[in-house]
Amino acid sequence: MSNANLKIKSTLNCLEVVNHLEQLVASLKAGTVCIRKGDRTVTLNPCDPVTFELEAEGKLEKESLREKLSIELKWKKSEAMPDIEETFVISHQNPEPNEKC
Repeated sequence: MSNANLKIKSTLNCLEVVNHLEQLVASLKAGTVCIRKGDRTVTLNPCDPVTFELEAEGKLEKESLREKLSIELKWKKSEAMPDIEETFVISHQNPEPNEKC
């Protein structure tokens, strides 16, 4: 693949988003991520190490709360595995006051 890119921005219901994320997870497990929009296709072949960036924010804008979750995955074909970094947790529950996620 050479310099192919595809950007998708869409408003969906939560279940549709979950379905796309599940397909993404299945594709990552299979080692090939193929994204198609209309007649354009981008095929990616993820390899270790993968840089995983997660950004979560909530802020008040014009008397309403705006929340945002961004996920970015990046990799290079020739990059060596780095030392293991600090782990993190993604959960559906808030931690107790003195508990870490």
